[in-house]
Amino acid sequence: MYKKLKKILKFPMYFTFKIICLNKKNLEKEIFNIFKKKKIMIQKKNIYYSKKKKYISFSLTIYAEKFKYIKYIYKKVGILKFVKMVL
Repeated sequence: MYKKLKKILKFPMYFTFKIICLNKKNLEKEIFNIFKKKKIMIQKKNIYYSKKKKYISFSLTIYAEKFKYIKYIYKKVGILKFVKMVL
């Protein structure tokens, strides 16, 4: 998947991640710490809750200078137990 994605993207660029997960305590802190570790600045963020607030989704836009930033976020966020999907 990464090879195809790397070929079609041109850097530097703005890239938006959609993260869908169970609504848990300290959820935002855990996800945003992943971005802070590599000093990846979030340019725009939107947070949405499901009707019964069981799920939460984040729409996060970053300015990516290189593909390695995108790959890092997919890997680190994707392994969190409460995360259901990273787009």
